[in-house]
Amino acid sequence: MKKRVHLMGIRGAGMSALAGWYASLGCEVTGCDRDPGVDGGPAGARVFQGHSPCHLDGQDTVVFSAAIPDSSPELLEAKRRGIRLLRRSEALAELTTECVTLAVSGAHGKTSTTSMTGWILQETGLNPTVFLGGGMTEWNGNFRPGGPLAVVEADEYDRAFLRLSASHAAVTAFDLEHLECYGSPEALEWAFEVFLELTLPGGTVAVPVEKPSLARHAARIGRRVVTCGPGGDYDFVPLSPAGWGMSYEFRGASGVLPAPGIHNLRNAATAVALSHAAGVLPGDAIEALSSWPGVQRRLERLGERGRTVFLSDYAHHPTEMTAALAAVAGAVNGPVDVVFQPHLFSRTAMLHKDMAKSLASARNVWVLPVYPSREEPMPGVSSDLIIASSGGRFRHTSEEGIPGLMKASDASALVFMGAGSVDGMARKAFGGLS
Repeated sequence: MKKRVHLMGIRGAGMSALAGWYASLGCEVTGCDRDPGVDGGPAGARVFQGHSPCHLDGQDTVVFSAAIPDSSPELLEAKRRGIRLLRRSEALAELTTECVTLAVSGAHGKTSTTSMTGWILQETGLNPTVFLGGGMTEWNGNFRPGGPLAVVEADEYDRAFLRLSASHAAVTAFDLEHLECYGSPEALEWAFEVFLELTLPGGTVAVPVEKPSLARHAARIGRRVVTCGPGGDYDFVPLSPAGWGMSYEFRGASGVLPAPGIHNLRNAATAVALSHAAGVLPGDAIEALSSWPGVQRRLERLGERGRTVFLSDYAHHPTEMTAALAAVAGAVNGPVDVVFQPHLFSRTAMLHKDMAKSLASARNVWVLPVYPSREEPMPGVSSDLIIASSGGRFRHTSEEGIPGLMKASDASALVFMGAGSVDGMARKAFGGLS
């Protein structure tokens, strides 16, 4: 009889990838979510709308995301029945137990870096299993079934990455994110240090050249440490834009990455470092990266209308926003406009001034209401804070206003930016353009 696994919050990025992994192992997968979608569930799973104890009949294991409250009747009933319960992070750790695992964490760039690493291993014949936080068209989503060599995106939110013991691990970047979980910058930094320290004996850890101290505990117990970035062990030196991409040099060899932006070269350097730890020569990795197709919502081209290219980007932290807009400015000839959706009330409250500074390079900026995700509204916190921080230069917009912005745009690029629902708004509006 097939093992039956039920995932609560199955439409989330990490949960949908878990659904694919369980299905690839022959499990019967079901799930539930507030929004079940209309296109069938991940990996063909049957998806129920909402959360109810009636979903539990016959289940062997229930996996739940951090978004599910402890008071959920479905979760409480699973506990009462004695059904095996796993947090998302526990499920991922369990699935990787028998794998040679390459784990990618970091405040920015981990999805792109994970996909680049997986692409390198695929193109060099190693048939990796890949667990992603974003979709790839070529892999029909955010999970690639493969062999016992696994590349996984290791999320620091809710301390999830501390359950993994990777064979090799990387931190793409360190920034002050998820302080609502950690409480202080010191606690956040400590968590990254522990994540790298958990790397198995004989493993390699890759860290940003600006933050080598993250590897101090890993180095103390004999893990090999390499640095990525300008002046580091893996330093991709940019040469010039190459269409919608960048040419670069590494150790005397030249390559082309089919994605714009210095930040993507940083991601690629980390991917090469991890792949090298897994046995792929850098020259072979560089060749493989020349065909990397990119990740959905990472400067993804939705289409064009007239002279304007419409882009969707997941950037929601000021560092990411600055990097994405710099990449677009370097890839197009003309003005760049932005529709931005702030993500989380807590992040908006803490970083609204920095968000306004990051967006200031755009010609026009329209700001949507805050996407709450897992949070309740906070008094006095709204997108008004970002607009006020711009000196009133930015303007409000709504989902209903997006089609008009698209039709009227004369920009070289109109970027729909944010980690919430703005991507879906943009796709819907673009599909309705006549």
